Amino acid sequence: MFRDDPDPQPVRNWRGETGLKLPFYRRGWFSALMALGLLGVVAAFGCYSVVVAPLRRDAEKYDLEELKKLEAASIIFDRDGEEMARLYVLNRTPVPITDVPQHLIDALVAQEDSRFFKHDGVDYIGLARAVKENVMAREVTQGASTITQQLARQTFKLLERSYKRKILEAFIAQRIEKQFSKSEILELYLNRIFFGINFYGVQAASRGYFGKDVKELSIEESATIVGLIKSPNNIQPIKHPERALKERNYVLERMSIEGTLTREEAAKLKTRPLVTAPQSSDPRLSYVFDAVRREVVDLVGEERASIGGFHIYTSIDQDLQKAAEEAVNKRLAEVEKRAGYEHQTFAQFRAIMADYRARMKRGEIDPATPKPLPEYLQAAALMIDNNDGSILAMVGGRDFADSQFNRATDGVRSVGTAFTPLVYAAAFSSPGIYPGTKVEDAPLDNRRVMIGGLTGILGEWGAEVDNPKWSQAPMSSREALVQGRNSATVRLGERVGVPMVKQVAQKAGITTEMRDYPSTFLGASEARLSEMCLAYSNFPTLGSRPQKLNLIQRITDSNDKAVFQISEAALRSVQSMDPIAAYQTHTCLVDALHVGTGSPAVSDYKLGEFVAGGKTGTHYEFKDLWFLGYTSGVTCGVWAGFDKAKTIYPGAFSNRIVLPVWVDMMNSSVSRFAPQEIQPPQTAERVEMCQRSGMRATDYCYEKIKGPDGREKSVRSTYFEYLRPGTPLEGFCTLHTGEGLPSEIQQFRYSMPVGGIGSAPLIAEYAKWAHIEPIRMKALTVVGDDPYNSEQAVPRASPVNDDGTPIRKAIPVDAVDTPDEGPTLKLAPPPPMKIEL
Repeated sequence: MFRDDPDPQPVRNWRGETGLKLPFYRRGWFSALMALGLLGVVAAFGCYSVVVAPLRRDAEKYDLEELKKLEAASIIFDRDGEEMARLYVLNRTPVPITDVPQHLIDALVAQEDSRFFKHDGVDYIGLARAVKENVMAREVTQGASTITQQLARQTFKLLERSYKRKILEAFIAQRIEKQFSKSEILELYLNRIFFGINFYGVQAASRGYFGKDVKELSIEESATIVGLIKSPNNIQPIKHPERALKERNYVLERMSIEGTLTREEAAKLKTRPLVTAPQSSDPRLSYVFDAVRREVVDLVGEERASIGGFHIYTSIDQDLQKAAEEAVNKRLAEVEKRAGYEHQTFAQFRAIMADYRARMKRGEIDPATPKPLPEYLQAAALMIDNNDGSILAMVGGRDFADSQFNRATDGVRSVGTAFTPLVYAAAFSSPGIYPGTKVEDAPLDNRRVMIGGLTGILGEWGAEVDNPKWSQAPMSSREALVQGRNSATVRLGERVGVPMVKQVAQKAGITTEMRDYPSTFLGASEARLSEMCLAYSNFPTLGSRPQKLNLIQRITDSNDKAVFQISEAALRSVQSMDPIAAYQTHTCLVDALHVGTGSPAVSDYKLGEFVAGGKTGTHYEFKDLWFLGYTSGVTCGVWAGFDKAKTIYPGAFSNRIVLPVWVDMMNSSVSRFAPQEIQPPQTAERVEMCQRSGMRATDYCYEKIKGPDGREKSVRSTYFEYLRPGTPLEGFCTLHTGEGLPSEIQQFRYSMPVGGIGSAPLIAEYAKWAHIEPIRMKALTVVGDDPYNSEQAVPRASPVNDDGTPIRKAIPVDAVDTPDEGPTLKLAPPPPMKIEL
């Protein structure tokens, strides 16, 4: 088709004969080249018609007014549907371009788009350069997207990695350039893009990383923020300071190349350290609102959250939330006023910040000087609903503006003796151990625990008193927990073992890793306040706790269409602890609150008269203080300590610092969540026990006490234990022999005649017959209707042999004293009688 002419004719001219050479346009290669060019034109036209032209038409469909719509405010509601606040889900605070310093704009243009002020939205020179560099490197090392193209991509979510997306992006960028000025484009861009963590827009990034407004940024701080644009989360300076420093210096180098900095200035700035001072970008936020915002992003996704306009229904009770915040601030302020308190106070830090801002405003300090960090005593508080785990109130610290770290949900600290109820719950889950089980209360070699050292005697800081003493005798497990006895707790924990205790704690709701050492018995391992509240919610619910805590119940969009709804399955409880063990621990914690380490709640802080239980928690050296407790409806926990753990002051027990906060919160909860009696498990057996002996009670377990008027009265000195069926018990009380009986019972004892003749001798005092086993009722004495409304006997357990026969006691035959007058007849006591019904 394309070949030379076969019969060329020679041509003559003034130089002579030209030979057989053909003109180039008649040569085959030229014809082929022309055909190829024509084919290319046709292909290009076809490509344009099929690909480019539709993309140009598509670019016309995008509404450029969307560039101005950053995010609609969302409304947060409490558990009653009352509005709490309006805020942006994404952490964004738009600012005008006039608030952005020129050196930040210079850094941005130098780094992202050096020809920004010259192109029409597409930098063709930059595109050619990028193609050349990528071809030479045989990989994509440079992009060619202009600032305007990035704005189009971020606004309209053009995230597909394809050539079509790039072409569409370019057409939209050209439209943007025609409709908006360069300053407007920069303002829209800097307020929209993501800068890492949860910072959207340059103002949020400025406050989030450096604790200041964008207009106050120094040159190197501006370069740091611009350096994040390439890969925000992988470069952000809080988590990756080395990477951020490297990118900052690269931006400074680019600024010197573009002429906005001299070489000397750039070199000097590169030597400066990278100093961050994180702070919230939105002073309207609190720990609750920040937690809501973060959870919304997790539930609906970042892209959908950027639209905003949600109605967010939470579980927060506004009255309880206010009470919690007031209690934390009031009670910790009282601690800071204590004579001899040596640490920074909240008021002192306010003065330090006021001085810092004033000096910064006057220009007396370098703008790069980091903002002072708070070092005052911190606290956290959390209250949850026992039924479904919904969060009713949450305080993550004393001031969100000073520190955005949520200590209620994210703080992991040593739990101290607040962990010990889980040790007892593990023990009570074991066969044969119940609150009456004896445990030795005597000094313990610290080598068995190794808290605070490897030698010496284990301290008794769990008793919450300045000079605790050992009883040097066995005490009941109940008393050991109630009085916070460390040594006794360790001995009981050793009986069940660390693995068993860890297993019970993990099932109870503690997910943080615990140590495999005996120090775990006394709370040396760390946990979150949220985990501890979940664990304590087992005790008032017979071991049936919520699956997890929840804050957001429902989310709807601007059209009232449900975006998220918490499922009923997520609100169901899970059985995570043995019911009897949970109830037995609960009864101990009720005593601990009212007569044990938590007793100041009633005597000093005026806890209301309702059923509640709780436990103090002091860690070694008074570095972490806890109090956790509950009613039938709610569980509440409070923590206090310094962010950098250190001794608050010697003798800073939890019942002096955090217990008052807990009492204030619980008193506020009773009007909404009225406490009810916590009923024992149906499978538990009710047994009356003597308080003095710890053995089963008899009819003579009374004590003489003096009333306010000085008169003595007899008081029944017993309590009821609820035991696992088959629990082995000791015998009946032998300490009480009748000396404390009320007068009416005494008269009944001595009025029984023996025979019917002469002078009626009285029965000898009970002390002389204490060795005789009384007859115990085996069943009810009245069956059916009782028209006389008789008193019913309470069946009591009695020890028997394996074959069911009663266990007989040794019977002394000379225990009765001989009277001085008259003849006497000595008889051995009769054997025990067995009555079958």
